[in-house]
Amino acid sequence: MGDSTHPPRSVWLSTASRPSGFTSQWFLVPQGTGIIAVILHQLGYQFRGLRIISYIFWLLTIVLLVGMLAIYLVRSLLFPRHVLHSIKHDLSESACLASISICYTSIIQMMVLALVQDGGWGKGWGIAAYVMWWTNVAMALAVVVVVPFIYIRLYPGGVPHLTPGSQLPMIAALTAAAGGGTICQGAQISPQLQIPVIVVSYMLVGLGLPLAFVLDVLFWGRLLSLPDRQHTFQDMILCGPWGQGSFALQILGSVVLKGSFASYDRGMFLTSQAAGPVGYVSMLGGLLSWGMGTFWWIFAIVSLVHAGTDHWRPRKVPYGLVAWSIVFPWGVYTNAVVQLGKLMDSTAFKVWSTALAIMLVIIWLWNMLMSLRGVIQGSLLGLDHGWKRHV
Repeated sequence: MGDSTHPPRSVWLSTASRPSGFTSQWFLVPQGTGIIAVILHQLGYQFRGLRIISYIFWLLTIVLLVGMLAIYLVRSLLFPRHVLHSIKHDLSESACLASISICYTSIIQMMVLALVQDGGWGKGWGIAAYVMWWTNVAMALAVVVVVPFIYIRLYPGGVPHLTPGSQLPMIAALTAAAGGGTICQGAQISPQLQIPVIVVSYMLVGLGLPLAFVLDVLFWGRLLSLPDRQHTFQDMILCGPWGQGSFALQILGSVVLKGSFASYDRGMFLTSQAAGPVGYVSMLGGLLSWGMGTFWWIFAIVSLVHAGTDHWRPRKVPYGLVAWSIVFPWGVYTNAVVQLGKLMDSTAFKVWSTALAIMLVIIWLWNMLMSLRGVIQGSLLGLDHGWKRHV
């Protein structure tokens, strides 16, 4: 047993629950898996079986999230002081907890797309998704307030210790807003139920994007001190708020124009007369937000190339779970392009979104293979000397 490279099942949970073994960064895995499910379902160019593949990614997301939540809870119960200390003093540990809300939103979105739109399982599932969305809004609001409060007021580390991962709580709020648009568009709920979702979703956009801009400015100032090679992967997170904000503004504008305001038609703002200006301005805002996302997407790719080369010669970049930081931001950027292709009926955007989706799946496969390798070797579970020393 001691000479075996692969650990027995009885050791997996106990080892993963070691103080340094299972961090909140593991939630980046289902987070990235969930957005791929949404993108594959919504791509403008479909082939037979692609929807089924998206359902598989959706189910895999659920399994990964539930399993990782269980392991993280066990770790928290076994080592409560260590977990609390990590959340208080490690920005990545607290920020990555936002990935739970983000992943939950993707599951809700796929629930609407797969069960209500495709499956025709009826309005009951739409109402269920509606209720789940409100619980997720509470989670997103808690994360977007509590996490920044921890690293700004309680245990400030200063701008030198600020990482792109600090934007994950803002992405959680924007993802909830995007989920609200998906529910209004596809959950078959009445305008009376849609209006509160639309209003709160716009509020979440107003909460998330300005805070993301502020953190962008702070991070821009921090670039004077170069991060280490491994954390260069996190640069892609800076694309996340703008990509997700773009999609949220686009889909909310589309919902408004399709009759939510006109059917409700009360007050001075929620009226048919206001629907046109609000809807088109929202779509324009989505396009502008996508432009900012494009800058950070290109910036992150250039940073990765710079970190992985030395005078154009490849050099080794250590792999860690932080590499999963690429997947979700790339995904929401792609999803924004998918939506732009639909709103403009643009072949260029449809082709570009397909190319982005193909690259994203390749990145996901690479990350999954590297993660499985890291688990087998024990390096991603805090076992510096492998499983042999811990079995």
